[in-house]
Amino acid sequence: MLFISHTFTNLNQFKCEKKMKKLSKILIGIFTFAILFTLFNINTVLAQPDAPVPVNQSGMYPYRMQAQNKTAYQFQNRTRLTLNSNVTIEGYMNCDNLPQNGDKQFEIELEAERTLQMNMTCTREEEQLGLQLGNTYRVRNRNQNLSYQEGFCIRIQTNKSGEEQIKSKLKIQANDENQGGTWAFYNETQGEWESVATTLQAGYLVCETDHFSYWTILIPEAATDNSIPAFTGVGLVIVISVIAVVLVVYLNKRK
Repeated sequence: MLFISHTFTNLNQFKCEKKMKKLSKILIGIFTFAILFTLFNINTVLAQPDAPVPVNQSGMYPYRMQAQNKTAYQFQNRTRLTLNSNVTIEGYMNCDNLPQNGDKQFEIELEAERTLQMNMTCTREEEQLGLQLGNTYRVRNRNQNLSYQEGFCIRIQTNKSGEEQIKSKLKIQANDENQGGTWAFYNETQGEWESVATTLQAGYLVCETDHFSYWTILIPEAATDNSIPAFTGVGLVIVISVIAVVLVVYLNKRK
């Protein structure tokens, strides 16, 4: 009986050790994946675009960008507008009405059929549209109140005809103040702001659209409370990696 009991104990111990080794391999795999994912994100962050074109003049700034190019224009040493297009685009930009301490990173990607004229005007508020800091709106397609905290509204005008197709992405750098925010445009027919599907991609709030007007970021009222910071992106991966390492060490010590 003692021999059988001893054999049974060894068998259980063997099974337990086998399970622990299998679990350790899984955790090590998770840790390795997390490290690779972190390195990929770090490389993405470090891959900076070309130095932006400084814009020191006031008023309308004329520009022309060749097809298949990406160019950034920096206003007041702060606000940056980056253009990425498959066709040549030209027009003017005006960021005079943004505050001196504004620090906005806006990008637009365009796919059009021919050379395009595009004018962009950035403002902090648009009183004639009811867009003022701190205001709350009940927008179309959204069953909740949204507030305006971003301090960035851009009016985009093009010369495209009704038959032409333009695909575009609007991007603005995400931060603690606009987390959970959504892109919204002013629907001139309805006379109100209308939100569109917005996703977080590589640190930017991104939406897709085929038309232009006034665009801004509106924030759900529940998202304006930043007392509890959220772990996103690389930070979340680091937390998962640390937990995986602690579990591996703990399990190895129990063997």
